[in-house]
Amino acid sequence: MARPPAAQGRASSGAPGAVRGLAIGMVALVVVACVTAQTPSGAPLVLGIDWGHAASVERPTNYDATLPPGDQRKHPILRIPGQATMADVAALPKGGFVSVGYVPPAWTPVAWTSTDGNTWSLHSLGDTGFTFPVAVATGAGGTVVAVGRSGPLPVAWTTTDGVSWQEQAVATLGSGGVAERMTSVVATDAGFLAGGSVGPELFDRHARFWTSADGRTWRPVPDDPGAFANAEVRAIARSGSGFVAVGVVGTAQQATAAVAWTSSDGTTWHRVDDPAFAGGVAVSVTTAPFGLVAVGSDVNRKEAVAWTSRDGRSWVKAPTEPSRLYAGFIWMTDVVTIGDTLLAVGEYQGLQRGTATSWISHDGLHWQQARTAPVQEQGEFYAVTAGGPGAITVGSFGAPDSYVPTVWLTPSR
Repeated sequence: MARPPAAQGRASSGAPGAVRGLAIGMVALVVVACVTAQTPSGAPLVLGIDWGHAASVERPTNYDATLPPGDQRKHPILRIPGQATMADVAALPKGGFVSVGYVPPAWTPVAWTSTDGNTWSLHSLGDTGFTFPVAVATGAGGTVVAVGRSGPLPVAWTTTDGVSWQEQAVATLGSGGVAERMTSVVATDAGFLAGGSVGPELFDRHARFWTSADGRTWRPVPDDPGAFANAEVRAIARSGSGFVAVGVVGTAQQATAAVAWTSSDGTTWHRVDDPAFAGGVAVSVTTAPFGLVAVGSDVNRKEAVAWTSRDGRSWVKAPTEPSRLYAGFIWMTDVVTIGDTLLAVGEYQGLQRGTATSWISHDGLHWQQARTAPVQEQGEFYAVTAGGPGAITVGSFGAPDSYVPTVWLTPSR
């Protein structure tokens, strides 16, 4: 099943990003307690190195059970029941977690909630097809906002509990003749800030930003032909009293470089085409104890790549190291900061099937890769947030033939 244009495609011959809400204070204490457990070999379980499956993730009923086995004429992409994509995950304001995503074959929007990260329940965000929530953030006032697209238009949803959602129209600068999409969102002191792009599905993109005081009413940031040209925003992080965004330069078919932007207010943006970004793809960014860390890959996905910065205005590419190389394809999809540990998630892939993996670092330049384990095989890690026993990652199992919504926990229980 090919993933839809709202999500990042696989790197095989046949073919998420986003900013995460972080709750790192108490989680760091939980991690200390959890790492005292041991693997079967007697080694301690380590945050970001050892993973286990969540107990259950509710699946949609998007499968016609009346079809005889092997008959895929009606829904050729639904080879097994209950397929869906969990695109992003965040903590809920009153405890627990929420993930957003979408369900084939009509591509309708959904969310999942969990009180403990271990058992997840499914909820509808609407029945409009070709609608993709791809990022979610929790505001200080208790409002949770998801953003994405519906057809050619950007769209947002709001909730306080992750169960009942209200769809919100998003204003655009254009007339609707060219598709606009939200790809990332972050909570601010004044509400929410989202990023994305405008442009056709397969060709040139042009960066966009939006601001909102409450997640319900959105104002597009005035266009900057120079700062926003030929680029798409993939992630935004708070940095000091301002913001840093990262993304890609090039077409939707082929990125040519990573790019960053800095802003003090979310409305005026300074573009950073640092030489360190040449040939890279930046899809996620997090605030670290020493500054900022962005992650992604090279444009051909031959190396999982990380960059560090003190202020978002100049960047250093992490030196190439064996832990981020693979004979096939390898890439990072998201990164989070938990205490003094950076945890990045991603995947490596051979000829066809991939294996979910992760890395931890304390300086953003040198990364230790996760142990391999059966729970990660045929898995794809899309997004990560602090919580549960230490961190929670959402993704899917079964690619490229099927995409079963799946949640992993680290350290494994």
